[in-house]
Amino acid sequence: MIEDKIVVSDTNIFLDLLSISLINDFFSLPCKICTTDFVINEIIKPDEFKKISMLIKTIKLEVVSFEFDELAKINSIQDASFTDCSVWYYAKKTNSRLLTGDGKLRKVAEKDNVKVSGILYIFDNLIEYKIMEKGRVI
Repeated sequence: MIEDKIVVSDTNIFLDLLSISLINDFFSLPCKICTTDFVINEIIKPDEFKKISMLIKTIKLEVVSFEFDELAKINSIQDASFTDCSVWYYAKKTNSRLLTGDGKLRKVAEKDNVKVSGILYIFDNLIEYKIMEKGRVI
């Protein structure tokens, strides 16, 4: 079961869920889903951006922006891309679970004591909460 009140997602999680038509199911999970404005800026295909924008408008997806001093802290991390560092920073700041499929980001975030999970964690929770059937072929 999902233990976290807040999860912070990077770009590839959204793109993966969009590609297999599970994005709305993901937002049915009993947690607050956040990301950063830098992640949103990486979603460039119009149809994908439209779906994510609708989740933002309906207040299902919270998009976080940072103050200048936080941007400086994020910039100083430099162990991954700036966008990846932004979600890592926010997950650590809020003691949230970071959702990513990026191996490098996973390693550096775990080393920094941030809880990290990937797409399988999402599938497990979709099944656990009976949002998706166990035998469903994606």
